[in-house]
Amino acid sequence: MIQEEVFYRVPRYVVEYLLARKGGTREAVDAVRKLLEERYLGPGHEQWIKDQLLRTGRFILIDRLEVQVDLERGAYRGRIPSLGEHPVEVRPRLAEEHPGVLYGMWGTLELLYDHASRKVRLGQFIPFEAHLKDLEPFQRGRQAFEEAEWLDFLLGSVGLNPEALTPRQKLLYLARLAPLVEPNLHYLELGPRQTGKTYLLRNTSAEAFVVSGGKVSPAVLYYNQLTRRPGLIPTYEVVIFDEIAHTAWEDPSVLSILKDYMESGQFSRGGKTLAAEASLVFLGNADDPTPPVTRVLPHGLRGDTAFLDRIHGLLPGHEFPKITPDLLYRGPALVVDYLAAALRRLRPLAFSVEVSLPSGYTQRDIRAVRKWLSA
Repeated sequence: MIQEEVFYRVPRYVVEYLLARKGGTREAVDAVRKLLEERYLGPGHEQWIKDQLLRTGRFILIDRLEVQVDLERGAYRGRIPSLGEHPVEVRPRLAEEHPGVLYGMWGTLELLYDHASRKVRLGQFIPFEAHLKDLEPFQRGRQAFEEAEWLDFLLGSVGLNPEALTPRQKLLYLARLAPLVEPNLHYLELGPRQTGKTYLLRNTSAEAFVVSGGKVSPAVLYYNQLTRRPGLIPTYEVVIFDEIAHTAWEDPSVLSILKDYMESGQFSRGGKTLAAEASLVFLGNADDPTPPVTRVLPHGLRGDTAFLDRIHGLLPGHEFPKITPDLLYRGPALVVDYLAAALRRLRPLAFSVEVSLPSGYTQRDIRAVRKWLSA
């Protein structure tokens, strides 16, 4: 139980990255458990960390680093949950080397305390990202599986027990993962709570970012004109709008730019035109599956047919089972961060899909079908 509690405190891809680095053996599980107990402290331990820094001048921990831009001082500051609100000085080039730190990245962090300036600064930062130089071994391994076997293997790799699912449910789960491998694929899923809508993408890839309710602004999503930094959409492969009913779309330019991006894959902001490939996922809770389920959307989206026309698919959230112990897979599978790296390498590849569709389909309909089949 202690082991599971420690592992559930951090994303799945972080745990499996560490397990792979330790060799992936049964002994590695205990080693990673011990490592997380020692290095991932979490909120509420900031005084102990500061005590260690004051005594030794150095401390290494595992945590999520978020870099904030201080325009008044012309500097960058890091925020680490385990250190509370105490700022960490960060070198300017870090945001160029790893743009994801502007929105939060997990990794191993070296904290250094300067007794002269009485400031904490970030030394070395090693993000938890698997890199796949060659896709050929992955593709060769795929050839050893029949299609049904490969489907089950993929589901097991993201922690789902295929034996607990119907054939249709298996495909629906793959549809949830489709934005990780297909650029500019946008879907909407409205369904009951506790079915893992957000969990699957967020715990499979570090390239998925979750916007959890609240206000969204052009600076956060697209481009910050003050800091001259790209927003979430140009930075991540997948941007997930969770609890969409509670997301405020008060600035009319947010939605107008969003629709432009969903249609063309680019947007204009502050005199700049930027292209991006992020897939957008809109999630919301709807216990009643009867139409129209879109009634749970916020007012700014519900009646906007131009927005709904740009959605490539509506996943039937009520067909996904609620997460129970029987649905969790514990057998052999790919390490999830390796799988995420493979999907990342597959993403730029173009797959031409020829399909015969009924008459009456618009170009948008045809494009949506082809994107799903390509994924």
